[in-house]
Amino acid sequence: MARRSLLSEHEETTEINLSSMIDCIFILLIFFIVTTVFVEETGLEVNKPDAGSPSDNDEENEVVMLEITSSNKVLINGEEIPISQVKTKVKEGMKNSETPVSIRAHEGSRHGVLISVWDEATLGGAQQLSFTTTN
Repeated sequence: MARRSLLSEHEETTEINLSSMIDCIFILLIFFIVTTVFVEETGLEVNKPDAGSPSDNDEENEVVMLEITSSNKVLINGEEIPISQVKTKVKEGMKNSETPVSIRAHEGSRHGVLISVWDEATLGGAQQLSFTTTN
């Protein structure tokens, strides 16, 4: 008796045809390469200050420092002043119109107090105003 093979001679093994899937992958690859933009985005240019030596003239480096405490009190040189006197104190403390004025506000202080002090300092002639917060 002759043994028969499990597969008859007229049957072939089934295979998965991958050529169409490979074609689709190459088409997708070409699509993504063509549609990708290789243009460099323009950004904001920042002019960084040059590092320099400290100036010999200390009068130029003087800053009028205002401080707002957590209880919304305004201090100048450690002395408590009402907001209505900020204008005159800033005028007295400034050597010229280019003297910087800095306001240091506590993070627990009210924003309205900061704005009032800022406005009074502006009325006092301050042109270079800045503020920082402390905790």
